[in-house]
Order: sequence, then structure tokens, then C-alpha cells
Amino acid sequence: MSAGLYAGLLRPALFALPADTSARLGEAALRAWPAWALADRLQRLSAPQPGLAMRFAGVEIASPVGLAAGFDKNADMLPALSRLGFGFLCVGTIMPKPRVGNPRPRLLRLPQQEGLRDSMGLPGKGCAHVVDRLRAYRRGGGRVPVFANVGGFTADELAETANRVAPHADAIELSLICPNIRRDGAPFDALGRLKAVLPRLDIDPGRVVLRVPNDVADEPDRFAALIEAAVAGGLGGLKVGGGSTTPEPRLASGAGTLHGAPIRRRALHNVALAGHVARGRIPIKGNGGIGSAADVRRMLAAGAVCVDLYTAFVYRGWTLARDIARELAADAPPG
Repeated sequence: MSAGLYAGLLRPALFALPADTSARLGEAALRAWPAWALADRLQRLSAPQPGLAMRFAGVEIASPVGLAAGFDKNADMLPALSRLGFGFLCVGTIMPKPRVGNPRPRLLRLPQQEGLRDSMGLPGKGCAHVVDRLRAYRRGGGRVPVFANVGGFTADELAETANRVAPHADAIELSLICPNIRRDGAPFDALGRLKAVLPRLDIDPGRVVLRVPNDVADEPDRFAALIEAAVAGGLGGLKVGGGSTTPEPRLASGAGTLHGAPIRRRALHNVALAGHVARGRIPIKGNGGIGSAADVRRMLAAGAVCVDLYTAFVYRGWTLARDIARELAADAPPG
């Protein structure tokens, strides 16, 4: 499917529907055999571009552009997604047991800004289902590396889920907390949660990526302390973004997290701040507002070694990762 066909035909049809409905239709298409067949035809066009291969969290990736967690929550779409030119795929957030998430509407488009607001509330089919799908992906010869984003409401839950999923994924991404789950009382202690989780993990820490909670970046001392703990724990990487959660009456929960182009500047700032603290001791994956090769270049210049995206995939279509990789490859030195 060309970018023009998506922008001119498919996206207007999907955007005429409520965002929650469009999301379910897109997921169904990527689970269906016709999408598989389309993806197979695109595979030749999505071959790895020269000069982009690298390592992140101990994993060899063919391109620094990946798909962020949240799109394929249950690892149900890996066969099709793995043929669309991404260097890696993040699945999840994976919770210990199935969850229905927040009531709908829980997804809102901001078309003029190419942004989204979400209040998903961690819906998913649970750890056992995802493990089964990851096994099937590997049995089917899946070649694109998979990072499993895992969550839990306690340190024990988070560690247990990570340990169950780790043998079936290339790396683990720890989500200490979901911004769209209500919590009362004192601010969440991200540092305390991380320190409680790490001793419980039966995983090579070099295969673990810490997703830094968005609000931690607003407090430089907490931000630095969390990064230092990740470095001391020997973790393989950080994921740093720029999302923010604010009131949103059009969502059923009354609030939602902002994604996409509107958070690009904040994400770049946070990545640069993380790079200043990390000083090259731990690699950084940037997230937030990535929609073009120019956006990737800016994120890499700010201190990231790779990026992942989601919102731009919705707005610009299924050729996006391939198109970005081609443009980045044109910049790469020969040889």
C-alpha cells in the first residue's frame, strides 16, 4: 500500500469513524490473511537498508526506527508488522492477567496537530496469551526483534510478568506505571519501584530497557536519580519520551495522555536531558513526535541511539518506517 493510497483513500475512511472503532478495524486488518498477503508483497520493498544496523539493549536491529508499545498490545499482529520495514517491534503493555481497560471513548484524534490523546487503562489479553503469540512468531521464523513492554501494579507483579515473557522476547521494556491509571495520595515513587523490581528479575539486565515515566522528567533530581539507578543496575537502555497527561472531557475517563507531533519538542528536551545525565553510560531510545527522517535525525542528535513511533504510523500509513529508513540510509556513509 503506497503512502498516497493510504492518505488519499484509507485514512479519510478510517478517520470518518470514531478513533476507537478505527483502531479495532486496523487491528483486525493486520490480523487477517489479506493483510498478511499484502505484507508479503511489501517485504521486498521493506528489505533492510544498508548502513543502519546497530545494537540496542544487546539486540541487533536493522534500523533505528521501531514501532512503539501500545499499537500491538497482545502480539497478535507481529507477522504483518514484521514486514513493514521496522527495525524492531514493541508489544504490550503486557499485564499479568487480562484487563478490559478504561471505558470508551478512550482514544481521541487531534488531526490538525497530528496528535492523539489516549486513556486506554492497560487493556489486554494478559501474559499467557502474549507468551503464546510470541512462541508462534518465533516458530514462524519471525526475524524482526521484539521488545516486550511489561507492567504490573506491584514490584512482584512487574517482575513476575517480565520473567515469564523474557524467554520469548529479544528484550524486556519495564513500564513502572501507566499514566492513565488513577492513583491517589503521594506521587508515585518510580525510583523505589525500580529498586524493588531489579533484584526480582531473572533476566540479564543488559536485555532490560527502563521506560522512564513521563512526569519524572519534570523533576531533574528524580530524573537523574532514576537514570543513575538504571546505570548502576547494568540495564541495557532507557526509553525517554515526552507525553503528558491532562484533563480531556471528550474521553470517558476525563483525562488522557498526549502523543504525536504536539509533544515533539518536549520529547527532544527530555532525551537531551537524559543524555546529559547518562554521559554515554547507557543508550537511550527516544519517543515522541517522530514522523519523518528529519525527526529521527533530531532525536539522534539530542542523544538517542534509536527511536520508536506510534502516532505517525496512524497518520501517515504503513509505508512510514520503510520510507524513513530509505532516507536515513541515503545519509549513511558507504561501506
